[in-house]
Amino acid sequence: MIKKLLKNNSTLKNIFTLISGTVAAQLIVIMAQPVLRRIIPSEDFGVFAVYMSIVGIITTVISLRYDMSIVLPDEKSKAENLVFGGILITFIFSILLAIPLFYFKQLISQWLAIPLVYYNWFYLLPFSVFFAGSYRVLNNWLIRQKAFRKSTENKVVRRGSEAITQISFGVLGQPFGLFLGDLIGSFANFLMGIRQALRTEFSFSGINKNATKAALLEYKKFPLYNTFPVLLNTAALLLPIIFINRLYNEQITAYYDLTRQILGLSLALISAAISQVYLQKLAEKRNLKEKLWPIVLKAIKILALLSISGILIIELFGEVLFAFVFGEEYISSGSYAKIMVISFGLRFIVTPLSIAFISLERLKLNALWQFMYFALIMLLLSFKNLSIEAFLIRYVIIDLFAYSIYFILLIKIIRQHDRLIIKE
Repeated sequence: MIKKLLKNNSTLKNIFTLISGTVAAQLIVIMAQPVLRRIIPSEDFGVFAVYMSIVGIITTVISLRYDMSIVLPDEKSKAENLVFGGILITFIFSILLAIPLFYFKQLISQWLAIPLVYYNWFYLLPFSVFFAGSYRVLNNWLIRQKAFRKSTENKVVRRGSEAITQISFGVLGQPFGLFLGDLIGSFANFLMGIRQALRTEFSFSGINKNATKAALLEYKKFPLYNTFPVLLNTAALLLPIIFINRLYNEQITAYYDLTRQILGLSLALISAAISQVYLQKLAEKRNLKEKLWPIVLKAIKILALLSISGILIIELFGEVLFAFVFGEEYISSGSYAKIMVISFGLRFIVTPLSIAFISLERLKLNALWQFMYFALIMLLLSFKNLSIEAFLIRYVIIDLFAYSIYFILLIKIIRQHDRLIIKE
């Protein structure tokens, strides 16, 4: 029955392929965490959470969002030049990132509330963001080529390399293994991405200075209208880690970050895979001038059902699950999860479908929402002298408000597109 369904539905088959790889990769993460959380102090995890939040913020925009343009051109050579241009831009900005890290060490460590003893490991940031940012470019080439299985293989290689490194150094009592594990995982991902791109008909023959420049100029909407808004949006998602570290301490940061990771894994395990498939599918249907709403509505129903199931599990068993899996020290993470799970549930539904803003090139509208969301998140800095629970409640209220508006805008642009199709 399942094989027949997958055979007759290419979109479902692609989603299933990506989901299977995502599940395998995230299982590695899940299995590593109970070990790591018991052998590495929570304070070390708090500092690592701040490091990874910075990596996450920079990585999403370091290619100036040209990675998202790769699936759009009809001509293969144009897409290849966008890949080359995206990696070149990533390399340049990675080098530039090293300058403030070396020359403003004291200022940065103070603002982030990071002890200087940990700061030397922040020198790995330029390497981490280069490998991670470059792989985002290569991965969108694989998505364009519908090489979904290769994309899933990379997730497993990345997480496997990361987990082995972190556990090995953790057993030896070396907390820097957390940082080194991320770097090695990203490097392995990058190498696999290059190898697989070459196996999916990527060719250097059509790449040259003029063609790359022309391709980058043609899709200049992405750096002009998408880079800054996405930077704000990603910062809005990850800055709370830095805010919590500044307002509280590394230990509470570690508890919060574990909550964020697990909710992200359990509620968004399928979300990213669906997003990647729908980016290609929506772009394809748009080029063919077909309606988008039918496939979007099906996705909403599936995502809503999965979201509700996840919310119920956390609300009923959150504290017990976190304490059992990660140790009694992390029972606080379970308490935080019960507060935050509703907003993560809404994100789970909205985030994979938000790719429609890219496919329909409604970048300005998307930018306005992202600016609004960032402004709302910045309000968190004004919530001082509160318990961490009160702080998180205010964070959830902001999230629910912002993502409800995003969902309404998403439906609106899809229905507008379909109405124009009917008129034509």
